[in-house]
Amino acid sequence: MRFLIIAAALSVSACATTPPPSCDLSAEDRAWIDASLDAWRFSAREITGVSVVRPLEAVFFDDDCVIQSANAFTADNAADVIWSTVPHNGEVSLPDGGTLPTGVTSFASADEARAFFVMSTPSVWRAAGVGNDALGLEVMMTGVLLHEGTHVAQSATYGARITAIIAANNLPDSFDDDAIQRRFEENTDFAASVERETELLFEAVAAPDQTAARRLAREALEMMRARQARWFVGPDAHLAEAENIWLTFEGSGQWVAYQWIVHPSGGGVDVPVATANFARRGRWWSQKEGIALALVLDRFGGNEWRRHALADGQLTLAEMLDAALSRPE
Repeated sequence: MRFLIIAAALSVSACATTPPPSCDLSAEDRAWIDASLDAWRFSAREITGVSVVRPLEAVFFDDDCVIQSANAFTADNAADVIWSTVPHNGEVSLPDGGTLPTGVTSFASADEARAFFVMSTPSVWRAAGVGNDALGLEVMMTGVLLHEGTHVAQSATYGARITAIIAANNLPDSFDDDAIQRRFEENTDFAASVERETELLFEAVAAPDQTAARRLAREALEMMRARQARWFVGPDAHLAEAENIWLTFEGSGQWVAYQWIVHPSGGGVDVPVATANFARRGRWWSQKEGIALALVLDRFGGNEWRRHALADGQLTLAEMLDAALSRPE
């Protein structure tokens, strides 16, 4: 503690004689940040009911500058957001004391002590060749922001369950939503089952009637259970629970983003375009199979599933689908 006090005093003294250099983001990057935070507020009001009630530090950066806010996700409007701005030299300081090299990134981190969100701006993504011609880069990136912000709201529910699994099984810090894929993607039987399960779920979403939708969803769920029973055994038995939580975590985050993207007052993207270029795009199993589960539950269960996935965390998406299929048509 004494060191921190001395360091702060030295910093104040330096500022008194040599003002720190100033910087700012481009008008385009600033406009995207404001619009994306407006999308967060809109989504909380009109789509999900999810809001971040705990302090959440927001960190955005471009090639030269970092802007940071303690109330960006909780302010009622853009005018109330308080920003601080500092230049960087290729490395961004994080609220937890860590550092991050600049580049394309977006993530949320939350534990009992603090929560924060970090994202580079559209100019950084565009310079790195990242794009989405069908949606537009900025619309896609706003969806990413909504996805990650939702995870902070889930940190006390599904996040706590994952933390318990990691502690109970001495798993490394790298055990994230893609850890199971990295472990099993070279296993052709495992990978083929995940691909088929996901396709069946999307077919259920688009099925012409509820009978066909239920049949397809039940087949997908049975395949998933069979795959988990075959491969998640012995020292890997905990992976069944972990996968179901990650599917719920990632699926509900993708669902929130997708619903804003297709909303007429949000991204305004046509459903088939958003489905092909967001919901079904990408290589990550947990995101694609997860949102497919969420969209099937939209068809079967209306809004009820969201109370668990976005609020109390009592059930996983797979458990909720199992319950929905157990009810008579």
